[in-house]
Amino acid sequence: MANPPRTIPSTWSAIFGPDGNEPAEAKETLTLLTPSALANANAPVRETGPLSNTVSRVLVLCGPTEGRAAAEPLARLAGPALQQLSAGFKYLQPEQVINVLSFVNAMECAGLVEGLLASAPVGDWLEALMKAHRTLNEVLAYRCGIASLACGLPELAARFVGGGKLPATFTPAETFGFNVQGFVRYLATAQRQQARAEDVRAAWDTFVELFPTKRAAETLDWKDLFWAARAYHVGFEHRPVSEVAEALHSRVKPAG
Repeated sequence: MANPPRTIPSTWSAIFGPDGNEPAEAKETLTLLTPSALANANAPVRETGPLSNTVSRVLVLCGPTEGRAAAEPLARLAGPALQQLSAGFKYLQPEQVINVLSFVNAMECAGLVEGLLASAPVGDWLEALMKAHRTLNEVLAYRCGIASLACGLPELAARFVGGGKLPATFTPAETFGFNVQGFVRYLATAQRQQARAEDVRAAWDTFVELFPTKRAAETLDWKDLFWAARAYHVGFEHRPVSEVAEALHSRVKPAG
């Protein structure tokens, strides 16, 4: 008899609850994939791209100590992946590019590597992806938009998600429910207006709270959550990048 289809939990309490096995499953998956990735370290773009979501998931669910230990062996691939991306950028698909950047972002947010994105022409790469915007599906376009936010490029973020020019004024404490486009445009406007963390906290909290539902619907994924966390914790709270993973885990794991 066939096993019933796996149901993706749509709340944080279900993910971390007594019947949930996501943290353990995430760690087990990464542990199984790591030896193959390291054995093929001469092809870091090919290896790190598909791992970007797995690494992000482990770091969110397993916390700064256990998650960091699981991801640490792969950190040596981050620099070479960016170098290979730079050398072969014109031959890569947009999804390959953003996946490699997402892998490096997760590693930086866990403090496993430092300053790689800042020293790479990430803005130029994202701008080049924007030129291919019509070929991007909505999920990928929104991912590029959230990544642009995290890199401090609000106008580019707005262009990826659409909706026209950003408003000239900013209203604190708005929320956007399941509307990712509205959330990205709101944070982009807040960046331009140099808003305070408390001004956008309600929007951030709502985005995080509803993330499992969006993930279950396959409209957001773990790497998107990490980019958004970097945009909020670094861009508005002015924390070091290396503290983002810990701050995110603390925010999503229910107390007790």
